[in-house]
Amino acid sequence: MANDLDVLIIGGGLAGLTAALHLNKAGLNVTLIEKETYPQHKVCGEYISNEVLPYLNWLGLEMNSLSATAINKLQLSTVYGKSIFAKLPLGGFGISRYELDYFLYQQLIKNGVNVTIDIVTDVVFKDEVFEISTSLGKNYTARQVFGAYGKRSSLDVKLERPFIKKKSYHLAVKAHYKGNFPKDLVALHHFNGGYCGVSMVENQKLNICYLADYNSFK
Repeated sequence: MANDLDVLIIGGGLAGLTAALHLNKAGLNVTLIEKETYPQHKVCGEYISNEVLPYLNWLGLEMNSLSATAINKLQLSTVYGKSIFAKLPLGGFGISRYELDYFLYQQLIKNGVNVTIDIVTDVVFKDEVFEISTSLGKNYTARQVFGAYGKRSSLDVKLERPFIKKKSYHLAVKAHYKGNFPKDLVALHHFNGGYCGVSMVENQKLNICYLADYNSFK
């Protein structure tokens, strides 16, 4: 059993990765468990506001080393086809989760943080510590557990969380394409039952991501 962890983080998406970087910088003994290997594509709008840059810089991340696309304009359209354009005061950048998550993961490894590819199957709070079990038969104890694994996971089922019994009525889809689109623009197009986001990410790739209810998707 791996003992004496200050924090065990379940889930290695943006929340889990940045939390691990933050807690490691604070001098805590951290382990992060993620079920998928890096890098991985994920459903995401892949636009990030520049308001987070001071925090990312504080974490010691050299964001300029990424080939992100600078974005400073917004297009918003209605279900009736009308559009408005606006300038984004802070601006932002487009970067795929494939690139960004892998970049954060590499930074964790560089900082000496233990990142394990595994699946957490159970979490029990006993005698003032958390006991964590995984699908590979590993067991951990930690003073704190940080759940950053999203929603509707197998762990939610195991913990019998009430929302897991409620049906989700929406579906999200993302894909990258090659095409002509302004590099400095992020667009949100609304339609009956959902909306679609369009923006450029690194290497001249066009990210199209939409959220729709199942009736609209059909």
